[in-house]
Amino acid sequence: MNAETLMTAGGVLAFVITLYWVRRRELREKYAVGWVALASLLLVVGLFPDLLMMFADRTHLSYPAAVLFVALTLIYLFAFAVSVALTTQYRRNVRLTQEVALLEERLRRLEAAANANPPSRELGSCESP
Repeated sequence: MNAETLMTAGGVLAFVITLYWVRRRELREKYAVGWVALASLLLVVGLFPDLLMMFADRTHLSYPAAVLFVALTLIYLFAFAVSVALTTQYRRNVRLTQEVALLEERLRRLEAAANANPPSRELGSCESP
């Protein structure tokens, strides 16, 4: 099996896996776009290996080094995007936790005030005993 066949098979497999996980709602569309782009890149490079050869020639890299460079660049970009998403989610969770704590404290104060001052009955009420 040569590199082109492996990249083509990897692209097809990436498409199938991505669609499967999106349909099961295990992968958000936001991240699926990146995986579909990666699958497309793998398919293009697998079907048209001359593009990667041209990249290798222009960057003065050997073919295996060019493949490794592209792969590591993509891994870095995905890892960075996931780190940004996790940081954003962490900040949202901290903010929500703080808001819940403030709301619980407000509720405790309101309940304490309501228990300390029970509603009084007015003399002229129309209620029957």
